[in-house]
Order: sequence, then C-alpha cells, then structure tokens
Amino acid sequence: MPYLPEGLPPPTVDRTNAGFWKAAAEGRLDLQRCRDCGWHRQPPTEGCFNCRSLDWDWDTLPGTGRVFTYTWVVEPLHPAVESVAPYNVCVVDLDGVTGDPVRVVTNVVDATPDTLVVDAPVTLACERISDDVGLPRFRLL
Repeated sequence: MPYLPEGLPPPTVDRTNAGFWKAAAEGRLDLQRCRDCGWHRQPPTEGCFNCRSLDWDWDTLPGTGRVFTYTWVVEPLHPAVESVAPYNVCVVDLDGVTGDPVRVVTNVVDATPDTLVVDAPVTLACERISDDVGLPRFRLL
C-alpha cells in the first residue's frame, strides 16, 4: 500500500528542497552540503548553520543508517491515514555525512513492532510519487 493514501497532501516542493524530493523519486538520498565547510544538513535550508555560507549543492549519500528512535502510531490524527494504522514514524541517523549527525524523519516499511528496535540498520527504499517527488523511506537490513 502506498504511503500517501488518497486525501493526504504530498510534500511542498520549493527551490531549496526540490533536489531532495527529486533524488528520492529517482531512488537516491541526496542531502544539501555546504560548499565552504563541507557539512551536510537536513532539512534543506538556504544557509549553513555551521559556517553561515549561502553556497551549497546536493550530495548523494549511501542510503544507509541506523534507527535513532521511533514510535508506532495507533490512533492517527488525519482521517486519510486511518486505513494504514498502525504505522511507524522513525528518526534515522544517516551514514556518510560530514559534520554533526544528520537525521531524517521517515518510516521503515517492512518493520513490525517485534522487529523495529533502536540501532537497527536500515537501507533506503524510496517510494516514487511523481517524476519530481519521491519519499525516502527505509527497510531493515
């Protein structure tokens, strides 16, 4: 079942985050990287929080990481996701970053309450929504 059930809006795409969503539509995990200090960041922003540079580009990461924390949603707030509950919401600590740890809010598509644990290794499993938007989700390794 797709992650975005009917009635749930897709992510908002703008100049600053378009590369992130487009990469996921193509099956990659791209993050912004500061061209001056090299630090990665997520969510995308116009300026580097480390050195304040406004010069950035996109960098493809390995698409692996570890579950930092998670929760199971059993009573959804939005009616559009009632049919997919229970579902997990995870924070994944990404591999291959420069600078401070970078974490993304996502979910692990093949996890169950018995298999999802903190520090579990995961790998990228993008879901294509359109040519320009994909959702970076993960699978257990």
